[in-house]
Amino acid sequence: MIRPFMPTVRLVVALIAALALFSSSAEAQVRRGRAQPVTPRWAPVAVGIRAGWQQDLIGNGSVLGGELRIPVLRSGMVEVVPSADVVWLPNTKDWQYNADVLFVPQGPRGGVFLGAGVGWRNSPYGGAPNARDLRETYFGYNLLVGGRTTIGPLQLAAALRWTFLRGSEYSPNTLTLGLSYPLWRAIRPSARGFSEGRPPLRSPIG
Repeated sequence: MIRPFMPTVRLVVALIAALALFSSSAEAQVRRGRAQPVTPRWAPVAVGIRAGWQQDLIGNGSVLGGELRIPVLRSGMVEVVPSADVVWLPNTKDWQYNADVLFVPQGPRGGVFLGAGVGWRNSPYGGAPNARDLRETYFGYNLLVGGRTTIGPLQLAAALRWTFLRGSEYSPNTLTLGLSYPLWRAIRPSARGFSEGRPPLRSPIG
């Protein structure tokens, strides 16, 4: 199971490295010209969609899902991420629901992240894709690694997820690319000009 998936692992490692490099470069450009640090808001909650590919000995298929990222620290270094995915496999369709915790060292700025959590997989009984009418929900554990960067108001992420299900033949590995939209800015717009070295606007009266 691991050997056929190695090309995908190498691909996601390359994507994560590229996103981390892009994120660091963008952050360095933003920091230029700042005259005074600004206390940021609480890191933003973000909603997102993702799509990708699942690989497993039982069956490969395409993935489409959504997620909600909820920071539990002001810096955004730790996030709780509930999510759901639908997986199209040969002759059937699976559903997976996840509750993960991510460690994001650079917070809203992006970069590499690591995570772990739990998942519930609704799948044909016994993990046989041709058994359409015999379904069961399996509990398991998730491990994640990925990278994230900012493109305008959006955030682009690549992630690799390993899911270890109990009582099932499944041990799916999933590669996804996703876009998410933060619900507010990490820094107040009124403070950005001052933080980048530009004087605040004065009122023409007085």
